Formats: sequence, C-alpha cells, structure tokens
Amino acid sequence: MSLPFFVPPSPMTKGRTRKDKISADEMAYGIPHNHETAEIRKLQPMNENQVEALGHLREKTLTILTGPPGTAKTLLSIFVACEKLQKREVDKIYYIKPIVDTPGEKGIGFLPGTEKEKLEPHIASLRDALSVFMVRGKADYLIDKKIIEFLPIEHLRGRSLHRCAIVADEMQNATTHSVLTILTRLGDNSSIALIGDIVQRDLAGRYGRDGLSDAANRLSHLDSHVGHVRFGFDDVVRSDFVRAVIRLYADLYES
Repeated sequence: MSLPFFVPPSPMTKGRTRKDKISADEMAYGIPHNHETAEIRKLQPMNENQVEALGHLREKTLTILTGPPGTAKTLLSIFVACEKLQKREVDKIYYIKPIVDTPGEKGIGFLPGTEKEKLEPHIASLRDALSVFMVRGKADYLIDKKIIEFLPIEHLRGRSLHRCAIVADEMQNATTHSVLTILTRLGDNSSIALIGDIVQRDLAGRYGRDGLSDAANRLSHLDSHVGHVRFGFDDVVRSDFVRAVIRLYADLYES
C-alpha cells in the first residue's frame, strides 16, 4: 500500500503561471530556477497515530517515534523537517544515524570509495523518504549543499545546533550516552525526532539499555517538550505483506 500525496495550492503562488509557481517554490529552498525541481507534494496521513506524530513533530522540541518497520516513522520526521525548512523556521536539517549498527563491524573509514560514496549507504533511507514528496533534483541539491546533512554521532560533541531540525534514526542502535550527546546539542529554535524499533536492536548486552527506550522512559514526564507515539501493527503502511509478516513476529514485540 502506498502513502497518498497531493500537491496543495500555495497562497503565495495562486493565480500565477506554472513557471512563476515553480520559481517561488524553489526560492523557498534557495534553489536556482530549474524546471526539473518543481513541486513538493503534501503528505496525507493514513491513520490516527500518523496524525498525532505530525502534530508532535510540528510542535514539540523532542518527538519520539517507536514501533515496527513500515509505519512511516522516518518519512514523517523528514517531511516535517523539510516543511520547517520551507517555512524558514529552520536553516538546516541534520540526519543522524549510528554508523556502526552491529558491534564488531568496521566503521565508515574502512569502506571503499570517496567520502560521498562511503556515506551513501547511511543516507539511503533519507533519500528514500525525500523521494516520496520531493523530486530528485531538489533532494540532491539540498544534500550536496549540506542544507540537509548526514552527521555522525562522534562529530557532535562540543557543538551547539541552532535553528535546525534533527532526525535521529535507528536510535535503538545508539547507546544511552550517544543519545544524551545528541539531545544536549540542541540550541535555540531547534527540534529533534528520535526514531527506532527496539526489536531491531543490534547492540550487544555489554552496552546496556538502548538509547531509544532509555530516553522514552527518562523523558516521559516532560509533556510540554516531549511527544511520544508508539506505532502498532495496524499502523504498518508499507505493504499488506509486511503487515502480515510483522504480525507473525508479534511475540518479539511482547517480550
């Protein structure tokens, strides 16, 4: 099942020619005029949890999205981050993800190729999400110009990230200390989404509790700043097959 999208009319471009509409849309992103980088499609939520997630992502400083794969956690987070970028509420989007998902694997420096080629596997999910509501030319531009930037966790210490939207993905594979590092980087007018599925946790036992579930437990009482949506099996929108498979693995989510 595919997520439905539509292109809404923009008040700032109403009554203008298609060329003018494209130019105005691109100017909001600071992109030189190019007919191949046209409209950005609006996301239509598929269920109540997606509606709640969109609300938290737009309003809260921290939004925690947990649950099985295929529930659009990454897509929703990146969409709202791009929405904030278009409205000039933020100047930059940071995509954060543990580089070494499984203890014992070699880090990014050991991968062959250029720096861009080394990073590509780690931002594939970012590109997948962007492709749903943004044409490739616009997405490539924003990534190449580092308006949307992949940022390794180990590069965060000592930094203050102001006027940005942070999307921290696969956080079930981040340690508690790493999540603390990420959360304490937030500066003025910034927000963060912590995303993950604790069942797909690859951390060895010696690392203790994963950073995602730890943060959800520690920060649950900060209602004015934190929103948490727990997606379930009925929220899977990737495909009927994926929904059926996840239901057959339900015991992993109940343990």
